[in-house]
Amino acid sequence: MRREKKLAYLIFSVVMCGMLGSSFVVDAHPLEHSLLLSGSQTWYVGGTGPGNFTTIQDGVDHASDGDTVFVYDDAAPYYEDVIVNVSIHLLGENRNTTSIEAGSHAVTIRAQGVTVSGFQIHTLGDFWNCCGFYVISQGNTISDNNIINNLRMNGIYLDGASYNTISGNFIENNQFHGIRVEYASHVVIQENMVVKNKGYGIYLYEVQDSTIVGNTIRESFFEGIMLGGYCANTVLYHNNFIDNPGNAYDASGNLWDDGALGNYWSDYAGSDADGDGIGDTSYLIPGNQSQDRFPLMVPFENHPLDVVITISGGFGVKVTLRNQGADAVFHVDWQSHLTGGLLFVPRTRDASGSIQYLGSGEEMLLQTIKPFIGAGVVEYSVTVGKISDSQRGLLLLFLFLPLET
Repeated sequence: MRREKKLAYLIFSVVMCGMLGSSFVVDAHPLEHSLLLSGSQTWYVGGTGPGNFTTIQDGVDHASDGDTVFVYDDAAPYYEDVIVNVSIHLLGENRNTTSIEAGSHAVTIRAQGVTVSGFQIHTLGDFWNCCGFYVISQGNTISDNNIINNLRMNGIYLDGASYNTISGNFIENNQFHGIRVEYASHVVIQENMVVKNKGYGIYLYEVQDSTIVGNTIRESFFEGIMLGGYCANTVLYHNNFIDNPGNAYDASGNLWDDGALGNYWSDYAGSDADGDGIGDTSYLIPGNQSQDRFPLMVPFENHPLDVVITISGGFGVKVTLRNQGADAVFHVDWQSHLTGGLLFVPRTRDASGSIQYLGSGEEMLLQTIKPFIGAGVVEYSVTVGKISDSQRGLLLLFLFLPLET
């Protein structure tokens, strides 16, 4: 019963996400069957229950409007191209492990009012017919997915599809644009991490009355974001544009702040004489004389980081990180440093890296050092984002023995 309640809560959260257009979804563990919503049914793919489907498409084809299709990760990867022709909630068990390996578009959404969440998407097929998500209908929400390493085309493509929300996705290393939207209006693109895509991070053409807020777009091959011809009445703010060859281009002249705060630009060269965190001069955007009137001096944080760092000893050092916040952690840098004592192995006292994704309530191994050979009293410090912790210890040959502080 406890497991059933847990799954019911998870799917209720995703349904609310589809209605409200945002919010991260907590990853689940294998759960049992349950009828969850009044007047609707839940269908299961994978898992061990009697009558569970073996393919996602079979689950979708048996569903009716308002139903939920829940996909377990134990049978992943699912080698199929999923077409959604009915208004359902399609939910993967875990966005890191419930993977779809597609030969064409991984998920095509033709029905209205569809919610898709909790999947890792890869596509391997034909160049002109191969996106992570291909959407041609209205009123859908694509949230909390990993869309990575697609060998062809775009991560998400809205083709003449208005009133859609793209929220909380990690979109990395796609062979064309991370997000592509054409001939649409009233689109919301919010709180996505769009990284190292081979075209533009986000590409818009003939898009009106839309909102782009709280995204981080970095290291694209072309501009971080391109607003092509006939884009009008679109507002962009609280976004971070980092290390793109050109951070933005706006051919049509749109609004780049909310009247008080704009966006963070890694190439902004202005000053902040009064120290209020907003640049004293506007950031000029190539194309049609657009400007961000309130450029941010540091990256905008969508949610305060709420993580716990644990440093433990023994034969070497192990550092674990637990996300105790309500929201997922995206692309946060970390560093570690050892001070004091004599160190023989490893030769360096410093290490660093980047956390791509850590869901709410999840724990990960951040760093492990074996062998760790030295002598003396040392202090091992770790910083994740703006949160730091340290542990004093006695380094005795192969052992790191924590000391009370």
